[in-house]
Amino acid sequence: MKPYLWIAYDYTSTSQCLAMLDTILEKHPDNDIIHEIGRPTLLQAALEGVSIVSEFRKRLNNNQMLVADFKGYDVPYIAEGQFYYAAGTDLVTVMAAAPNEAITEAINGANTEQKRVAFDLMACLDDDWKVKRAQELADMGASLVSCHTGWSEQAAGKNPNALIGKVCQQLKYTSTQVIAMGGLKPSNLKDLKPYVEQIFAVAVGSAITRSNDPNVAIAQFQLEINQLNSRPLSNAPWAAIER
Repeated sequence: MKPYLWIAYDYTSTSQCLAMLDTILEKHPDNDIIHEIGRPTLLQAALEGVSIVSEFRKRLNNNQMLVADFKGYDVPYIAEGQFYYAAGTDLVTVMAAAPNEAITEAINGANTEQKRVAFDLMACLDDDWKVKRAQELADMGASLVSCHTGWSEQAAGKNPNALIGKVCQQLKYTSTQVIAMGGLKPSNLKDLKPYVEQIFAVAVGSAITRSNDPNVAIAQFQLEINQLNSRPLSNAPWAAIER
């Protein structure tokens, strides 16, 4: 079982976002590609009065997984998550730095909905804290954590590879899987090979959506993911899910 390719649509124009989605789906309607509505797009859609989750869901007619990256913090299920789930989202994101009570609320809400929640480790704190927090999240029942290097960090020359390795090593005896996210390119996916059994998805934004030919970029990422030669963790709860 290989990691999913996860495409992040981070736009401040909903029309541009939906146009890119249409461009990609025309040649890549693959049901093993995850589509993420980025936080900037969610906020802009709210300002414009566009039901962005519903618009994505109407276009995703091949059982593709849909993510709402709202990065919740306080009562993330009650305040926001349940509404995204109801609109057609399969997975929401919550900040890993949120209080434990909020983490538990998000996990319980996702379980109630039979949906998913991923916890984003992006924070001002150092990698040691992030590795420790990943273990705490696993102990609380989290099934997904995101090793995320944000735009501002990427601009300063950072990438998630070192953190991915540390978190995967820490979680190797758990069923919690990792999302690799932030500044990834086809040329550096080979660095994930030692940890591929623990990687749920490879998340890519601008390397696809701002490339000269997004569909060619997708094909390049898919080729590299296919070459990782993964197999599922035997104790992972999603190991039996058919992709």
